[in-house]
Amino acid sequence: MTHRTMTPFLRNVLRIDAALSGATALALMADAEPLAAWTGLPAAALQGIGVALVPWVGLLAWLAGRASVPGAAIGTVIALNFVWALDCALAAFGIVGSPQGLGVAVLAMQAVGTVVLAELEWVGLRRASAVVSPGVGAWAR
Repeated sequence: MTHRTMTPFLRNVLRIDAALSGATALALMADAEPLAAWTGLPAAALQGIGVALVPWVGLLAWLAGRASVPGAAIGTVIALNFVWALDCALAAFGIVGSPQGLGVAVLAMQAVGTVVLAELEWVGLRRASAVVSPGVGAWAR
């Protein structure tokens, strides 16, 4: 399995992603009702998303703290960020609830911000040097 050496750039992008996701999780879990009223999105969905973000934040923080990471793990983070951006864009068009002006704006900002983070993570992954980890492949030789 090929690992990538964690670079300061990639580590910082993962930390930023974790911090923003954590702040979003806290806001959604603590204030789902008022946010639902302002955005036109279902409170239960907002709170559920907040809860679902907690393990995501943990994964990002764990990856950011490693000296090297499997390239596939960062690739998965990037892919999931693009899925989240697509979900936000679809939700902005009313697939989930009936977002009002503020809801559409928040969802659009989420989509754009998440694409930017995914792109920065992709740049960080490409800059990280590959290291072959001693694992199954080493025993097969």
